Amino acid sequence: MNIVLIGQPASGKGTQAEKLVEKYGLAYVEMGGILRKISKEDSDLGRQIKSIIEEGKLVPDQMTIEILIKHLENLNRLDGIIFDGFPRMITQAEAFEKYLAEKEKKIDLAIYLDLPREEVFKRLVNRRLCEKCGKTFNLLTKPSQAGDLCDSCGGKLVVRSDETPEKVNVRLDLFEQQTRPVIEYFAQKGILEKVDGNRSIEDIFAEIALRISRRNLV
Repeated sequence: MNIVLIGQPASGKGTQAEKLVEKYGLAYVEMGGILRKISKEDSDLGRQIKSIIEEGKLVPDQMTIEILIKHLENLNRLDGIIFDGFPRMITQAEAFEKYLAEKEKKIDLAIYLDLPREEVFKRLVNRRLCEKCGKTFNLLTKPSQAGDLCDSCGGKLVVRSDETPEKVNVRLDLFEQQTRPVIEYFAQKGILEKVDGNRSIEDIFAEIALRISRRNLV
């Protein structure tokens, strides 16, 4: 099965994805992480993506899709995948579904983790990233056991360049304008499951697993 995780930044998609990977043996494709990795490269593409990310904007459709397809080719699989951070616009969803259909694959389920905007803002401005290994923490919901250092590798925890209060508001506005329609798009297709994301990690995951079971996807 292929699952799309949809939610505003810091809605808990990555945490739930980790648990889904462990339970169902799925591959995890996190678009934001892929783009941030490229943004660190000394290349025209890397510099272009870095500039877009730092402004809190979205990478253009065609560029995003081309990068994703190349990543999937390297992964050598088109099934049994959790997609986090993609698609973010209807144009991306339509183009990717067409690509999958040509390979006789499809998106089986879209899970929307719903959170109030004020909660998302609070989580984002308290999020920290390990500058060494890239692991994400949150001072409120998922703090590092090592304080200001990563409890996995000991790296320094920093604020992402696109997570200052001003840029957070830009990102949340973009979600409402561009990604909210994607939720309706999948709902109309009958493959959307809306889940309350303002609960404990365990409660959210239990509900997601129940929704997957009810749809006979495993």
